[in-house]
Amino acid sequence: MGQKAAEILGPVKLGDRRLEERLHTMVEAFVERPESSIPSACESWAATLGAYRLLDNDAVEPEAILTAAAQATAERAVGQPLVLAVQDTTSIDYTGHGATTGRGPLEHPARQGLMVHTTLAVTEEGVPLGIVDQQVWARDPDQVGRRHGRRRIPIEGKESVKWLKGLRNAEARLGQTCRVVTVADREADVYDLFSLADQLQGDWLVRARHDRRLIGDEERLARAVRRAPLAGRVVTEVPRRADQPLRRAELEVRFTRVTLAPPPQWETVRAQWWDAHPGTQRIAPDPAPPLEVGVVLVEEVDPPHGETPVSWLLLTSLSVDTPEAALQCVHYYRLRWLIERFHYVLKSGCGVERLQLESAPRLIRALTIYSLVASWLLHLTYQARAHPTAPVSAILDPESWHALYAFTHPGQPIPHDPPSLEFAVRLIAQLGGFLGRKHDGNPGVKTIWRGLRRLTDITLAYRSFVVIPSTTNLTPTYV
Repeated sequence: MGQKAAEILGPVKLGDRRLEERLHTMVEAFVERPESSIPSACESWAATLGAYRLLDNDAVEPEAILTAAAQATAERAVGQPLVLAVQDTTSIDYTGHGATTGRGPLEHPARQGLMVHTTLAVTEEGVPLGIVDQQVWARDPDQVGRRHGRRRIPIEGKESVKWLKGLRNAEARLGQTCRVVTVADREADVYDLFSLADQLQGDWLVRARHDRRLIGDEERLARAVRRAPLAGRVVTEVPRRADQPLRRAELEVRFTRVTLAPPPQWETVRAQWWDAHPGTQRIAPDPAPPLEVGVVLVEEVDPPHGETPVSWLLLTSLSVDTPEAALQCVHYYRLRWLIERFHYVLKSGCGVERLQLESAPRLIRALTIYSLVASWLLHLTYQARAHPTAPVSAILDPESWHALYAFTHPGQPIPHDPPSLEFAVRLIAQLGGFLGRKHDGNPGVKTIWRGLRRLTDITLAYRSFVVIPSTTNLTPTYV
């Protein structure tokens, strides 16, 4: 087992040792060449054939791979007092792959592909630890356009049950290791999610979408929090988007506590639906109680002309009794952006929308493997920023960092001790096009994945032409 595959995946149980070895080989190959096609990453016809056979094997269950990956993530979380389980959904577009069976409609019915909902574990300092849960499915074309009757369907009959499954699995897989806080955007403003978390004694932080009814007065949520006093101001960076550059924003913060009322007719709707669908697994608790929650309102002060102002209304199970606690919630929600970076790496870095596979089951297996690669690339990028002095041996074997140093420092002896993680990652990024000037800041994940591809070729050449130095003489001997 290669070092990277062991770090990303660890032991996985597929019921066949050869399949398990093949899976680790594929993970190692995809990490070394994330942008390459499957044949290019595998290099040989035999390895390529083995990869395609694994993707076509029904015995290779994505859930078994995810379980092993989640265990590796939990091991990285050991020692963390708190971990954020950040959830979000993205669509993988295979519209141009007409021969692929099992696709479903995406946001626009004319587009075809798969939906991917991922839960990513992130530390409080913003280092992605790995995947905790992932759900992949194709939407039913017969359900497109049937939103008018959704109020009469409980959460178990809707696509939004994904949020509950993600929370439940995050608590089960990480809860014994550390405290878990589920973080999600407006789509996760689902009362069933809050109720399930309360039942599991789990914490959550969700951006509000609905101006909910409150218990004890006639007010609604938005009005109640706007009446709260100003807690303070904070300056934050607003991530770049397709039509907006990276910018800084000054935010005003208010907070309070309220008691949410359950949705009206909630229990009646569930009872009627369960009578008609007795075999469906129940996830949300029944009945749903009123819930006391913290509320944090964040609004931008004097946004630039033409820019959309930042406005976040956050609901949370966390204690929000002080300005510091409210600002901590703002910090946690800002880290939700890392799941967007994960989607970017998965699509642009790993090129999953370019996969040419014949069926949805094959695509799902490939998406699962590439998701592990994308999460590892993200972990490497932000680990180097958060822990710059850690040794590079934590992520590269001796042969790889020897090759990296020899290539970037020609004629110099290999250091006795491994260089720092920050130093090595910047060298890798420079192989991928990062200039490393004083004003360039930290390298991004894009230059790192491109640099890793070059480092793979450099290491192969180093292995072919250089005798690996011994522990007593670290000057390489050329053959």
